[in-house]
Amino acid sequence: MMSRAPRRADARRNYDRLLAAAETALNADGVSASLDDIAKAAGVGNATLYRHFPTREKLIEAVYDQRFRMLCAAAGELAETQEPANALKDWLRAVAAHITESRVLADAFMAAYEGPAGTEPPQIAAWHRTVYDAALPLLTAAQNAGAIRGDLDVMELMALTTAVARAGNPAQAGRFLDMLLEGITPR
Repeated sequence: MMSRAPRRADARRNYDRLLAAAETALNADGVSASLDDIAKAAGVGNATLYRHFPTREKLIEAVYDQRFRMLCAAAGELAETQEPANALKDWLRAVAAHITESRVLADAFMAAYEGPAGTEPPQIAAWHRTVYDAALPLLTAAQNAGAIRGDLDVMELMALTTAVARAGNPAQAGRFLDMLLEGITPR
């Protein structure tokens, strides 16, 4: 994941406002979202935007990175507050929602990538690792409780969840996930 944002209180507030404004604009307009409009919506000047995010790609990456951080933090919170099966199932619902709600942002991130043609941005692999790391304790606890099939590994679980979230239209993701969850629950 990306390095932490600036530490000064005013810089942190500007950073957070820029991320919120960028997420809104990117969800609405995709990669063509106006950076000037993002700065204006955040209540800062263009220089402040470029000081924090020197390129469009860095801004999009920061927004997407924040979503991944929140998703992974939710895994830990659920593990502490729910029994293992419910924690895993609720988190997988959050993963499916993240995927369906991030479609435009994911497309914008890939479109803004300035690396070699035909290669995946290295940040994608880093994000996948953090999600697998967040999922593993939830899966292990649910398996140890006998609530989830013991022969399912974290890579399979995340691949199935991703496929379910991407299949059909976003409104169908919840139903598809319910079917997946039924399939991984031992009889």
